[in-house]
Amino acid sequence: MTFEQVYREFEKLTGELVVGGNNDILECAGVMMAQALRIYKTTLSENEYQIMTETIIKSRDDVTAMEMPTIN
Repeated sequence: MTFEQVYREFEKLTGELVVGGNNDILECAGVMMAQALRIYKTTLSENEYQIMTETIIKSRDDVTAMEMPTIN
């Protein structure tokens, strides 16, 4: 899969978990953040991990709000 395809799959999964599964959106976000950090911690060197987490923090104002899917 391409990066864009993976991104869209996670976006779809998020919508399904929140809308279709009646799960709390903040709980879903917390789980995804925790999993992402675990992957970074596992695969990156300590220095790379520090750079990655600093980059995430610095880019927090660049994040756009997601459009929540509607139930038809």
